[in-house]
Amino acid sequence: MNESKGKINMKQLDADAKQVAIKHLTNMFQRPGQLEKVEQYKRTLVRKKASVEALLKSGMQSQLDGARIGLNQLAVCLQEAKEVEKSFKSMTAIFPEVLELWGKLNDVRDENMKHSQYVTARENLKHIFTVPESIQKTEQWINEGKLLHTHQCLRDLENSRDALLFELHRLPNQSLYDKNMLKDCFKEVEQLSTRLEAEIKYILSRTLDAVRKEPTKVVTALRIIEREEKSDEEALQHEKKTGFKRPGRPKHWKKMAFEILERSVATRIEGTQVDEKEDNKLWLVRYLEIARQLILEDLRVVKTLCQPCFPPKYHIVDAYVRMYHNCLSTRVSKIISIKVT
Repeated sequence: MNESKGKINMKQLDADAKQVAIKHLTNMFQRPGQLEKVEQYKRTLVRKKASVEALLKSGMQSQLDGARIGLNQLAVCLQEAKEVEKSFKSMTAIFPEVLELWGKLNDVRDENMKHSQYVTARENLKHIFTVPESIQKTEQWINEGKLLHTHQCLRDLENSRDALLFELHRLPNQSLYDKNMLKDCFKEVEQLSTRLEAEIKYILSRTLDAVRKEPTKVVTALRIIEREEKSDEEALQHEKKTGFKRPGRPKHWKKMAFEILERSVATRIEGTQVDEKEDNKLWLVRYLEIARQLILEDLRVVKTLCQPCFPPKYHIVDAYVRMYHNCLSTRVSKIISIKVT
């Protein structure tokens, strides 16, 4: 039935084409003078026909080329699929032997584990036997203010401790006694880290004064903080891969640094003297003027001296503006509530 319908459509199309051609010729030759242009019209139609046929031929050729390329790609895919199937069958056939081989290699794995532990222990022996000496030297450097040397020695001690604890973590049967013994051996490392953190807090708490006189101290503190941030990231990635959590990590010293800076800003704002309401009716105006002068001077120091010391990603100028805004808002609200009551 579809074939007969197709034939009817073709006849209808042929009839429609004839009708259009008759109308076109009728319009073309309405006047006698137009008969002289028959040859010209004929040549024009022949050129149009040739042009349409060329376009049709080009389109068909493009479609055929695309089909040919698609068929070639399908053939390549088929061949690759057969190769994958062949490889998969070979792998499936070999797989039962892997389970048997896995059992035979238990002794090799145990020896490899022991060898790895021996290598780690040997590499860290110098730190294990010199822990008291290293701790004493680190304390001396802290007292002398050599924070970069302090941090380097502290990192060596922490890396040795973490490497040994990780080897214990890898053991199938972990020994709690060995783990506690190692932690006891390196227990003063945490104390050194706390002391170093206290030194950095002290430097950051007086940042606005330090950048005027000793900007290198601020830069040193920030370098140590950046190294600790990197160590925190490495520790978190290592924990995700192995499940081993390094003691004392993450330290979040960058977060601590901003908390210290904001605390110092709050201290400077709170240190501004406020007149009593009874002594000066314009006490609030006077206080805000004093605070304005203080903030402008501090922000000038931040812009000119602090910004070169801090890493660009800290956006220290914007951070200080935000901290001064928050602290001043809190302080003014507190003063007003006290004066009103």
